[in-house]
Amino acid sequence: MKIELIDSRNELDALAGRWDELANSDPRDGFFRTSGWYLSWLDLVRSDAKPFVVVARDEQGTVIGLAPLCRMTHRDHWLPMTAISIGGREVVSGDYLDYLAEPELRAQVLPAILEFLWKARSDWGLLVLGEIFEDGDLHAVVQSFCEREGLSVRRQEERLCPYIELPATFDEYMAVSFNQKRRKEIKRQTRVIVEDFGAVVDVYVGPEQVSANLETLMQLHTGRWTSANQTGNMGRPGFAEFIRKVCSEPPAGSIPRLYVMNHEQKPVAALLVFQSGQSAFAYSIGRDPNCAISHLSPGYALLVWSIRDSIDQGLRYYDFLRGDERHKTHLTKAARKTLTLMIGRSASANAYLRALDLKDAFKNRFPEWWDRLVTSRDQRLQGGEAHETATAKVAKREPARETENVESDAAV
Repeated sequence: MKIELIDSRNELDALAGRWDELANSDPRDGFFRTSGWYLSWLDLVRSDAKPFVVVARDEQGTVIGLAPLCRMTHRDHWLPMTAISIGGREVVSGDYLDYLAEPELRAQVLPAILEFLWKARSDWGLLVLGEIFEDGDLHAVVQSFCEREGLSVRRQEERLCPYIELPATFDEYMAVSFNQKRRKEIKRQTRVIVEDFGAVVDVYVGPEQVSANLETLMQLHTGRWTSANQTGNMGRPGFAEFIRKVCSEPPAGSIPRLYVMNHEQKPVAALLVFQSGQSAFAYSIGRDPNCAISHLSPGYALLVWSIRDSIDQGLRYYDFLRGDERHKTHLTKAARKTLTLMIGRSASANAYLRALDLKDAFKNRFPEWWDRLVTSRDQRLQGGEAHETATAKVAKREPARETENVESDAAV
């Protein structure tokens, strides 16, 4: 096996085809690991990051594994460190990230990539593995490697990602997921919205249709968060351009679907879903909190509508992505867990990780005082007394669904 490094953006396009084959060899979770997701993020969101893609080849020169990494400056409280991180995570909330390999060769490829990274450790001070599966083989390999090398590993950002394993029919999903009373409530809610209030749901499929109507989602999303004096994802640097790109040129093997609910000829809720392999990923939702049917939770109704549609499409999984907000747990009790690992190599990185551990200990020891401190900080930030640039957010703690893909709010 030969391991090589690609650190030029110009060389990555030639690798895209094989990259996507490896990503989509996982028919359930490959979407966020594709070259299209990584490159759109790199070009539009993190243009300051540099490719650091580690490639494994067999004796014939065939690519059998790949780590979609990037090299960036990590800054937290103005402490700069050179970090190597999985790309496609920050701002755009990529989930289920991983190093890629032929399924039957993962046990050989993953340790080889880590060995290469260790030999190239002069290029980085901090190694970040964000949004990987807690029970995945990459986590296990990293733990084993760090124990062998005597490296400390910090785990953080442990998140639940609710999902539905879709049955053959929507009626079966309703029967196994809800009691009789709740089934009646959901059916009544849909009937009232559509029949009594005359709401109409339009479904746009594919790059052309979704791109032509994407502004509806963006306006609803922005308006909802503006009404709460927050920016939401659409206000984060590069995100709007990114979402336009992945809808107009979807990552390999995926197709976008946009659900829009209209009432009195005006859009009141919109939901963007990416279908890829066996899965539907509920990525972004927006709603009008001041519409005449807001009390009927049109966003929640749109989620139910898209679940039914995913079943009709023959998909196996409906994934709500990270965050265990109430509107998700109302629709499923199943969830998987992801986390972020941080490994320090340099003295400054190790000191930084120790400081984070001390902060956690303090936060757990004095939770009420800590909450007051965070609230005071947030108020200052909202008041314009401080500003954090996109660069300063590098590899920091990704927010947990307040401004993530499907927002949490009482009525959705």
